[in-house]
Amino acid sequence: MLDRGSIKVHVDRHLCGALDVLPPRVRESFEGLLRERRLLTPDPAPYFQPLGHPLFELPAWVAARLAVEGVDMPDEVVSDVFGVSVLGYLHVRAQDDWLDGNAREDPALVALAEALLALSNRLLVPVVESSPRFWAFYAEVMTAYAGSLLRADGLRKGASPIRRSDFEHLLAQSRPLAIPTAALLARADRWDLLDPLEEFVFTATAASQLVNDLTDLYRDRTNGHRTWTLEVVGASGADQLWTEVTGAPRGPSRPLEERIEEALTFHERSARAARVLAAAAAERWITDRRAKLEGLLGDLRGSLLNAFVARLARPTGRGEQVQDAGEERAL
Repeated sequence: MLDRGSIKVHVDRHLCGALDVLPPRVRESFEGLLRERRLLTPDPAPYFQPLGHPLFELPAWVAARLAVEGVDMPDEVVSDVFGVSVLGYLHVRAQDDWLDGNAREDPALVALAEALLALSNRLLVPVVESSPRFWAFYAEVMTAYAGSLLRADGLRKGASPIRRSDFEHLLAQSRPLAIPTAALLARADRWDLLDPLEEFVFTATAASQLVNDLTDLYRDRTNGHRTWTLEVVGASGADQLWTEVTGAPRGPSRPLEERIEEALTFHERSARAARVLAAAAAERWITDRRAKLEGLLGDLRGSLLNAFVARLARPTGRGEQVQDAGEERAL
């Protein structure tokens, strides 16, 4: 199986190829997105984050599993699938940044999203050629994704509580993450593995989203962003949340701990799907992610204590709230 260093080389090659062909203004927007996501840098960490989706490892796992079964994937095919992964992912991120940020008056992100989708599909076509079942799957995924974008925008603007059913419905925005690996399955005639692939993408992304919503809890509250986690945890007073994070004796409700347990439940589902899909190739990721999730409350505690020490070091009179903006950013 390709190691992480080799995977990064392939990914960076496709990013450089995209930069070479984009028009100047679109290229400028792309460079900003790469900086934001810390891609195309010497540091491999942003490419392989245990609490994030295994964007590049997933197709590598499946290619390795297929090789063991005697299905050889040419190096250029696997490389192109890495390109589909990164360009497709950044297409979604560009759209999300436009919808979720303060950039709606700037069409550059929309133009960038369209260009990245075209470049991704240019790589995808030679991998799957004219496979009817793949392209039917592709069309179904992308139309569901479009509907989910509009539903997410409606929830952002609405006042109705966000429920678990909304959270799971919005995870349709993650379904395009299955497309690169589904292309390998189509090429190898292993469409029987599509269901575990979809289960893996859904549950792994659900765990990641819960972590993101938990770590961004106070920032989302300050910025008016609405999430399922805020609906569940939001009824807890600030003092109660700080008491929980700082390790005080248990009370009747531990909302942060319950969120982490929910993420662990999704992780165990993703681990079962990964073992069906990729056999032993995913074990390192499964172990690393479980350890990170189990240690998440401790990580939050460290961030909070650092913020508290920084607050004590400030001159008096600079705010007496339980949380200020700097403390929210630390969490």
